[in-house]
Amino acid sequence: MRQIATRPRNAVALSIIAVILIVGAIAASIYLFGGGGGRSSTAANSTVTVPTLAPSSGSIAFTIDDSSSKATFTIDEVLFGSPNTVVGQTNQVAGQILVNQQDPSQSKLGEIKVDLSTIVTDNDLRNHTLQGRILETGQSGNQYATFVAKSITGLPSSIAVGQQVSFKITGALTVHGVTKTVTFDAQVKEVSAKHLTGQAQTMVKYSDFNISIPNVPSVSSVGDSVKLAITFTANAS
Repeated sequence: MRQIATRPRNAVALSIIAVILIVGAIAASIYLFGGGGGRSSTAANSTVTVPTLAPSSGSIAFTIDDSSSKATFTIDEVLFGSPNTVVGQTNQVAGQILVNQQDPSQSKLGEIKVDLSTIVTDNDLRNHTLQGRILETGQSGNQYATFVAKSITGLPSSIAVGQQVSFKITGALTVHGVTKTVTFDAQVKEVSAKHLTGQAQTMVKYSDFNISIPNVPSVSSVGDSVKLAITFTANAS
């Protein structure tokens, strides 16, 4: 009789434990991967726009083509005990380059703007955390990253079609509501009179932009620095 009375109590106890584990798993999932506050990476987004550059005598304005361009971030982590590289990317990037045909060293770069709410990685759960808890793109002022060039150094006085040139661009980078001076290493090629291709990259500490990465049990460490890059095609207006 005593054994019979014990079994229902054991069954009830096991059921309670199971419920606690399920609720705990759901709570942990919300904590680790975010419970809202960010924009959906699959939501429709309007085209990114920037102020246009007014062509001067002897200059041609090239506009970034978002259908064949992308902005990326790359960061290293240790996932489940093994090194892992995380790459996030979006093609929602806009900007203009004013190329001085007579003296390329006098060329100018307009504002570059990236819609951070459209960045995706290879993992939907990471995307949710990225938007909701790291970049916080649902908050006013956090949706876009902008770069405004202050100086360009290393441009030659003449460039031939098909020639790739390397130079540096220093300016104000604004991410997550924080503005810092950074320098990008850039490489650009004038494919034809109507088309430019190129890329630019820099390394920054995300903590400098008031960005923090939440602790996740599966990730034992995350690098302090992140690589920011843009690869682009630009067409003459």
